[in-house]
Amino acid sequence: MKQTILTVLGTRPEIIKFSPVLPLFDARFEHVLVHTGQHYDENMDRIFFRELKLRQPAYFLNVGSAGIGPGVQLGRMLERLEPILSKVRPDWVAVLGDTNSTLAGALVAAKLNVPIVHFESGCRSFNRDAPEEQNRILVDHLAALLLAPDRQAVAHLRHEGIDRKRVHCIGNTGLDATRRAMRLVRERQLRKFGVRPEAFVLATLHRAESTDDRARLSQIVAGINEVSEMVPVLFPIHPRTVAMLQKHRIRLAQGVHRLEPIGNLDFLALLKNSLFVMSDSGGVQEEAAVVNRPCLVLRDETEWTRLVDAGKNFLTGTNPRGIIRIAGALLRSPSLRLKIRGKKAPLQFGATQKAIRLLLKK
Repeated sequence: MKQTILTVLGTRPEIIKFSPVLPLFDARFEHVLVHTGQHYDENMDRIFFRELKLRQPAYFLNVGSAGIGPGVQLGRMLERLEPILSKVRPDWVAVLGDTNSTLAGALVAAKLNVPIVHFESGCRSFNRDAPEEQNRILVDHLAALLLAPDRQAVAHLRHEGIDRKRVHCIGNTGLDATRRAMRLVRERQLRKFGVRPEAFVLATLHRAESTDDRARLSQIVAGINEVSEMVPVLFPIHPRTVAMLQKHRIRLAQGVHRLEPIGNLDFLALLKNSLFVMSDSGGVQEEAAVVNRPCLVLRDETEWTRLVDAGKNFLTGTNPRGIIRIAGALLRSPSLRLKIRGKKAPLQFGATQKAIRLLLKK
């Protein structure tokens, strides 16, 4: 008899990182997929599920994020998830990363005594003010099976006193997802943006810590604007960022080409053909390493320190001077860009299959 596994997700990064796992869940388990609607955009979510060849969720909770605080959002998720888990009675609840959807899935599962498997366990920025850090710590301490992406993450979990028998270092499904998606990318996806390979820089910005603080957002945008004076910057812009730019009357320079949110395949096509990317996203940091493009991390800290230590990514901070210093060096020196591309990235593929084997064994 097959085990039943219920997956909870709610944001586009979760869809992407779960994309190689979900088809195998469908094949090897009785699988129920729940979408909380945390960051739901009808057109974008449909594109992601269609492009990545994933079936639609069995349940959609329609929680949303517009005009509500994180406490209300989390409360709605808990209220709407509990009846589903009580009805399905799964053997496992699977969650990934550090979103409110991740925390909600773990909290409901824990209250109903359902074992939790947490993908991407043990990542730490050591910034306890960040909601993502709060979420990931709470979920790690609730989970029965913790799937860590690297040895640093394992060390963090052991330091926090988590039973090592519950922790397994398998790599990150986000790497498998990028490799899988790159096989679906087509040359025409670059042409639609009217750019030539290695003649532009890509930028993304979406984290609450980046956008909700006016001074921090103003500094980051100032850095992006200065880079755009040297090279065109393509900026697929997150709805949260749009709202905050409008609220604080922060303007993008003429050289920053604002794009509506785009699908994963279009984004990877741009990333692969960019000079480099500037981003505050954890997922983009790894995607950049897979397609071998430098990533300027627009934050003061990062969970993916191994990529910085390997010389593939660069922690710029949020001050424009730090952003310009590194971006300018990359733009002035093709040999430096080639040198960075020649460095080996510490990437561990195969996390998806390892996770499936562990769950079947349990």
